[in-house]
Amino acid sequence: MKEFENFDSTQEIAHPLTPDQLLTFENMRASKSMPTDLQESMSDRRIHISGTNSSTQVIGALAGELASTSSFLLPDGMFIGQLGRDGQTQLSVPQAAEPNDSVVRQPFKPAWQDQIYHPKLAPLSPDMAVKGREADRIRAHRLYEPENRTVFRPEGYPWTCIGRIEVFENGVLKRLGTGTLVGHRIVVTSAHLMPRDGSPGRWAIRFVPGYFDGISTVGKASWTESYRALVSTVTDATQDRDIAIMKLYDPLGDALGWMGIKQYDDDWEDRGVWTLVGYPGSLTRGERPTFQSGIPVIDDDPSGDFTEIEHRGDATDGNSGGPLFASFPDGMYMIGVHSGDEYRMVGPIVAENNNVASGGRGLVNFANEMEPL
Repeated sequence: MKEFENFDSTQEIAHPLTPDQLLTFENMRASKSMPTDLQESMSDRRIHISGTNSSTQVIGALAGELASTSSFLLPDGMFIGQLGRDGQTQLSVPQAAEPNDSVVRQPFKPAWQDQIYHPKLAPLSPDMAVKGREADRIRAHRLYEPENRTVFRPEGYPWTCIGRIEVFENGVLKRLGTGTLVGHRIVVTSAHLMPRDGSPGRWAIRFVPGYFDGISTVGKASWTESYRALVSTVTDATQDRDIAIMKLYDPLGDALGWMGIKQYDDDWEDRGVWTLVGYPGSLTRGERPTFQSGIPVIDDDPSGDFTEIEHRGDATDGNSGGPLFASFPDGMYMIGVHSGDEYRMVGPIVAENNNVASGGRGLVNFANEMEPL
C-alpha cells in the first residue's frame, strides 16, 4: 500500500498566498525516500514500438534483426512510442449534484518530493532550429512589455507536475504545448493542441514532466492512452472550454504528485498572486520552461459551469495548456488552463486586450469525471 501525504480538505477555502508571504517560505527537503516500487516505475529505459503494421510477425523480425546486428530499420507504418487508443471531443460535462459540489479537487504532494517554493533559475536555452507547426491550430497570445517570464530548471513539487506536451499525427510531430498532472494518470491541457483525428492508431501524445533540454528531470515520460477535449475548434465563443484531459499509460502522479484545482472566486480579482508556467517557443524554443509570478486576474466571464479568466501574464506559442496557479495554505491549486488571447475593439477603442485561461467549476468536474479521487 503506497503512503500518500494528503492536504487537509476540511479547511475553509482561503485566499492564495501573496508573493510577499511566499518570500518568507523556504524550500523543504523530502521527509522520506520514494518507495522502491515507485522508483522502479520511474525508469524510462523501455522503448515502445507500435504502428499499423505492428503484427507479432513484424515485431519478431525486428527482434531478430536487433539480436544479430544490434540495430534495426524501422518499417513503414511503425512508430517509436505508444500510439493512442481513443481520442474524442466531448461537448458536455456532467453537472454537479449541488451548486457547491466539486468546486475543489484536492492536490497531492508526496512526502518523497521536495517542496519547492523558489525554483532554480536557468539561462535562456541555446539557439535551436524551430520545427514546423500547423499555424491554423495555434491560438494567438499576448506579450505585455517588458518581458516578465523567467527561465527555470524544474525540480521538486509542484514544478515537475508540469511538463511539455508533444502531439504526433501519423508519426509526425505537429504541435508542442504544456500540461499539468492533476491526478494519478491524468493531465490537463488545451483542447486546441489535440490531434485532428482521434481514431485509434492515428495519433500519439507524449507528456514529459519536468522537461528541460530534451529530457525529463525526473527521468520518465509517458505516452497517452486516451483523451477527451471539450471543443474541437476554439473560437472567442468557446474559449472558456479550451480544455482537454489526457489519460496516460503510466500513473506518473503516484510518484510526482499532482496539483489541485479550484473554481475561480471573484474575491481574488486584482490580487497579484498567480503564476503561469509554459514552454514558450519564442523565448526558449520550447526546450526550457518559464514562469511568471505575481499575475493578477483582471476580469472573469462566467458562462454556465465554465469561466474565461482574463489576465495579462506574458504568453507565446508553447504556453498553451499551461497552468495558472497559486499556493494556498493547504497546497498548490490551479484555477485555469492557458488558452490564448482575447482582443476586441469597439470602434476606435480597445475593449479587450488580455490573455485568457479556461476554468470554472466545469474544469473541476471534468477532471473528477475522468479520474475520481
